[in-house]
Parts: sequence; C-alpha cells; structure tokens
Amino acid sequence: MPATVTGLNILSAIASRLPKLNPPRPIYAIVDSETFEPLTVPDSWGEFAPRYESQVSDYPIETGAYAVYNKVRRPTGVTVTLVKTGSDVARFTWLAAIQQSEAQEPTRLFTLISPQGVYVDYTLTNISFETRPDRGSNMLYLTLQFLQIAQIPSSDDSKTNVQEPKSSPIDRIGQVYTNAANSVQTALIDARNFILQ
Repeated sequence: MPATVTGLNILSAIASRLPKLNPPRPIYAIVDSETFEPLTVPDSWGEFAPRYESQVSDYPIETGAYAVYNKVRRPTGVTVTLVKTGSDVARFTWLAAIQQSEAQEPTRLFTLISPQGVYVDYTLTNISFETRPDRGSNMLYLTLQFLQIAQIPSSDDSKTNVQEPKSSPIDRIGQVYTNAANSVQTALIDARNFILQ
C-alpha cells in the first residue's frame, strides 16, 4: 500500500478519536474558482454526492496483461441539492439569479467545498428543481450537477525545437480547387509556381 494511503488512514483514525476538531457546522460552498465569489447561498444543503467512474476495456484480456491503460478514469461528477425556503418571490429570484449566472457565463469554473473534500475546476452541466407539497409548498429543491474539467499546462512554450510542417509546399496551402486538376493543369500550376519563386 502506498505511503500516502497509509498516512491518510492513520490520520483518519486519529481524527475519529478527537471529535472536537470538527467545526460545529459542516462547511459547504460553491465558489468561482478564480474570484471565490459564491454561486449562491441556500437556506440549507441537502445531498452532496461525488461520483467517481472509470471506463474499463470490454474485450478479453490475456492473463497478466491487465495494465493501467485498460482502465481510464472519467471526469468526476458531483451532484449537489440545495434547499431554498420563503415566499414565491424569494424562491423565484434566487433560482433566476443562478439561471442567469449560468446563461451569461457558461464556461465558468467552480470549486466545490464539503467536509469530505474540495473539488476544483468543475463546470455546471445540469440544473433541475422541484417543489414537493409533502415537504412544504414553500420549499424549493434545486439539484445542480457539476462535471470536472481536467486542465493541463499549455504545451505551446514547452517545446523549443519544433520542426515546421513539410507535407506540402507552402505556396499551395490555402488554394481552393473546385474540381480535380488533370495532368495539364498540374503542370501549369507547377510552372507558375516555379516562375514566381
């Protein structure tokens, strides 16, 4: 077992024997990954459910050949349920603010904070809501689904000795031919390019 996993298990065992380390209220938040501005502040938090998935190859694998490339981790998804109570106007404006934020900045990335973990750079992929008379007609249950956006450093500046493409002459790049050129037309094009050099 890796040392990191062993260390986390030991820390968990110690923390479970020291309950006073826990804050009086669990900390939950959905904040902008750049500005730390909260997406919203609900009256209460319901479900906070991360989902870890891996895609495993479905073809037969020779005994002993199962390797890391046979199991690919998919982006982590997190489902969050928020509860808003109050008047119809209060619930409507609260929901409208979230919908407007998503409509105006669809590529905005969020950091999700919970007692079980911090999830950085997630995008909002789904919004659904419901009111349930059996739980009170003035309660709005909002379910938000987030998906991880895995980001890697740009490779633009990391390569210093990059070769230029050599698959075709530069002077032919961008020319549009509406039909296939025959051998005479090809010879004329090559002669024109030779003269213009």
